[in-house]
Amino acid sequence: MKILIAPNSMKGSLNAFDFADSIEKAFYDCSPGFDIRKAPVADGGDFTGEVLRRNLEATEIDIDVIGPLGKKIKSKYCISGEIAIIEMADASGMKMVESSQLNPMKASTYGTGELIADAVFNKGCTKVFLAIGGSATVDGGTGMMEALGFKLLDENENVLAGNGENLQAIQKIITPEIPENISVKIICDVDNPLLGEKGAANVFGPQKGASEEMVPQLEKGLENWSEVIQKQTGINYSNVKGAGAAGGIAVPLMAFFNAEIVPGADFILSQINFKEDVKWADIVVTGEGKLDSQTLNNKAPFAVAKMSRKYNKPVFAIAGKTEHQASKAFDGIFSLVNGPTTLEFAMKNAGELVYNFSYELAKLIQKLRS
Repeated sequence: MKILIAPNSMKGSLNAFDFADSIEKAFYDCSPGFDIRKAPVADGGDFTGEVLRRNLEATEIDIDVIGPLGKKIKSKYCISGEIAIIEMADASGMKMVESSQLNPMKASTYGTGELIADAVFNKGCTKVFLAIGGSATVDGGTGMMEALGFKLLDENENVLAGNGENLQAIQKIITPEIPENISVKIICDVDNPLLGEKGAANVFGPQKGASEEMVPQLEKGLENWSEVIQKQTGINYSNVKGAGAAGGIAVPLMAFFNAEIVPGADFILSQINFKEDVKWADIVVTGEGKLDSQTLNNKAPFAVAKMSRKYNKPVFAIAGKTEHQASKAFDGIFSLVNGPTTLEFAMKNAGELVYNFSYELAKLIQKLRS
């Protein structure tokens, strides 16, 4: 029996590859008769860069950059031919900052810009795959643009640093010479616009440490930044789906580079040729940390389920926590936790929990197919 194992990462706990390994071990321990193929997936969030790196056999580049709060940090990106694979969280991510120090007024995407600059200007890449999940910033991508050679000026033509608190002061952008052959795919797992109740400041600002006082300041700043870009380019990008993700980083990339926001899960599945894996399989097993109504907004397990249904393959999903709303997308959803426990314990022991459940699932599948 052919089993395709295609989980997303469990945020803050088990990455997609370890998740898949735990399921595989359980199935083989149940019966060596299973034929297993692993295809870890992503949607722009945790481990997206690593999923692409392994599938595209990319080379890792280590580089020091400026982190979100101005300190030098060690970072990395990957190259496969002319493609640069960049995970924003590796330079400008919340994982780089203690939770008590998160401050989107001060945080900058400068380090992400340094990664792009090194790939394009120093390594000659012409295509950038930019995964934007997990950022600590709401700077509209201004720090990134600064690192790419753009100058941000206030009304007195003073040069401003790119960060959240300076967004309201920007009045003019001085653009450097930009290579015409550069294209950017912005890999995103949300469709929030830049402004408004569902925009970058209101929805994601508090997640990145914004206080009640900061949120309206960030909103006004992003509104001003959008207007400055519109005056300079003639195009309003603020209502583009996904423009509010990662603090609005996509807006200047769309304005000044050949950039496109792509639905993360579908893009990743196309890059790893997932369709062929599904055609091969008899049964598909996916999962992530939590399965709920948000899963149906084309998160990675939902995209896996869509592809599986297209080829009439049963698809099961497992997660640390499940909610009934997600059930309709799958042939079955299952929670790893079968009794009272703490979140800390569940996250720390996720591998063991995945194994225990998967072993029981394997027994059931073997029995039903025998």
